[in-house]
Amino acid sequence: EGSNPACPKGSNARAFSNWSQWVELFGQPQRIGKYNTFDPESRKLLEDAFEHAGGAPYVIIPKEAEVEMHDTSSSNGSSFNEFRQACNEEMLITVSGQTLTALSGERGARSLGEVHQDVEDAKNRSDLRFVQRVLNQHVIPILERRGLPVADGHFVFPKSAEPLTVNEIVQLSDIMEIPQSHLREKYSIPAPEEGEPIARRQHQSAPMQLDLDADDDDTDDDDDKKVVKNADAGIMSKLRDFFAGAPVEGASDGTSHMTLSDDTLNDRVIKRVATGESRKFDAELFKYISDDLLKGIYTVFNNRINNVDYDYSTTDDAFVTALEQNIYHFSASKTLAEVRQLNQALREAKTYDDFRKRADKVCDTFNTRWQKTEYDTAILAAESASNYRRLVNKTNLFPYWRYVTVGDDRVRPDHAALNGIVLPHKDPHWDKIWPPNDWNCRCRVAGVMSHEVTTELLEESKAAVDNFMDSAEWAKAKAQHWDVNRGKRSEIFTANQMYIKKFPTVAHRIMSEVAPATWGVEPSFKKLINGDSRPELKPYTGTADDYWQAHRVTVDNKEMLPVKDYAGRTWYMSRRDFDNHTSDRKKKRAFRVGYMSCIDEVLTNPDEVWLAQEGKDTQDDESRLNNWIMIRYYKGIAIACVCKIEKNILCFKSWYEVKDPRKKRRGILVRKNM
Repeated sequence: EGSNPACPKGSNARAFSNWSQWVELFGQPQRIGKYNTFDPESRKLLEDAFEHAGGAPYVIIPKEAEVEMHDTSSSNGSSFNEFRQACNEEMLITVSGQTLTALSGERGARSLGEVHQDVEDAKNRSDLRFVQRVLNQHVIPILERRGLPVADGHFVFPKSAEPLTVNEIVQLSDIMEIPQSHLREKYSIPAPEEGEPIARRQHQSAPMQLDLDADDDDTDDDDDKKVVKNADAGIMSKLRDFFAGAPVEGASDGTSHMTLSDDTLNDRVIKRVATGESRKFDAELFKYISDDLLKGIYTVFNNRINNVDYDYSTTDDAFVTALEQNIYHFSASKTLAEVRQLNQALREAKTYDDFRKRADKVCDTFNTRWQKTEYDTAILAAESASNYRRLVNKTNLFPYWRYVTVGDDRVRPDHAALNGIVLPHKDPHWDKIWPPNDWNCRCRVAGVMSHEVTTELLEESKAAVDNFMDSAEWAKAKAQHWDVNRGKRSEIFTANQMYIKKFPTVAHRIMSEVAPATWGVEPSFKKLINGDSRPELKPYTGTADDYWQAHRVTVDNKEMLPVKDYAGRTWYMSRRDFDNHTSDRKKKRAFRVGYMSCIDEVLTNPDEVWLAQEGKDTQDDESRLNNWIMIRYYKGIAIACVCKIEKNILCFKSWYEVKDPRKKRRGILVRKNM
């Protein structure tokens, strides 16, 4: 018995080797060639012919000889077919663990098929886990060493979602927000052109003639004096009957009860504008915009996401908080701009159908098309800003940085010209060209080691950057305020990219006019502090120094007072600020020592959190709406704690009794717990 050295050890392998050899020798028909004994040259010709005429066995004998051949195989090629089937089955068992899902055979019962399918799925899951382990344990460290933004990340295989019916999507829309763009793509429904008839449930029409001469200035009260000219005397009452009344608290949490057949965000906002509830601002619209953008930036950081709550377990909470603050500013400016346009459409419309057509166009533009671009840009900007801060901490390993594009056909030609340029990490050009350099720009920056850089490469790179900054594309990007390094500035959108330019400068006055009731919180300060459910404030009985000694920590060789807030962030107060708030040396603040017993409670469980101006900060454009004022209501008293980001540090600035709520409960309400 012969053996095949190429086959692995084992009886099964030896059996297949012998079977293969047998098929090769006896599974094919044999050929017999006869030559003349007196013509030896013809024998050589026969041998050459058979040698080059295929792999079937052959015998060459003299014509005078007799040879008996016994055919050991059938003429239908069954030996080859049986061997082929056996090889297929063995390979299937090795790869997928079963044969029935690929070879039905005579036993293709459904029950057997399901069992075999389960076996195959189990092997596939095992393969996925193996690939995932290799990527996470070996590939990620390599990518991180190359300067790619993958720190603390991990590879996952997304699970396929079950298809939903139209009815199921309609039911889900009552409990979660479903992007309109997703449904258009899923069902191949194009966006309507301007002026094109819309297929939808018809709204009731209510003809009305509005005062088209109304002032468009949101800073006065002319809207309160708006009158309807030449209209039916009962038209306004009919309009009010058409729009169901919304409770005040529903303005911010979306729980208002409406009789409209299509109870969507756009309908609710349009309804509040038409009935005069949203003259300048709409809290629910603000929440939709800010929550959506916050979800986008949170996807950049590998932390737990619960709705839009961020788990502050990173080492750079000030950076993430600054991005949040920037998103709140942007969302407020966008809400003001959208509500302003809707009110303008209301003033200009001659009938309700005319107003509804204009309003639908405004909402679709703001809340669908522009929101999607802003969401994608928020993710890209957050990734780029996070990557900048990561590379800054690794300049000893990567002293040079390389500009990298995605490399597909969607890359802008001017950005493609920057692909591969390398500059020192301290080069001032990075303050200008750090991506993103336009809306939806997907470029990034990677770290480069010293040995990878040549003088020629640096010179060519500098020339390429100079050419880019002389291009029309750069002039356009600069005009749209993309000429900044968002990682250095800790922001997603610049002040000039917001819907109200110089937002912190202008908007503090506009937002200060938004009443607490608009945000869905109790407007009466007396009711808040005199409610029966309010807890009693127990004064602190120790000394200020006792409190400091019990809570102080050392940070960068400095003693600091740490306080943790509702989101898990830690804010710090210096000893100097602490002494200023607990002594009578300057402003007679010693009485605040008694309030120190509730500092932790106010911060960890505030009733309201406002982004607002604070004290003298109203004179500082950069500080407006940048103070985190956390308020908690007790029996007969309200205590506020003020925090602020200063020089990339989370600073605990002050605590005091709220005596004039009109100055404190103004700005942007980012959290409510009532």
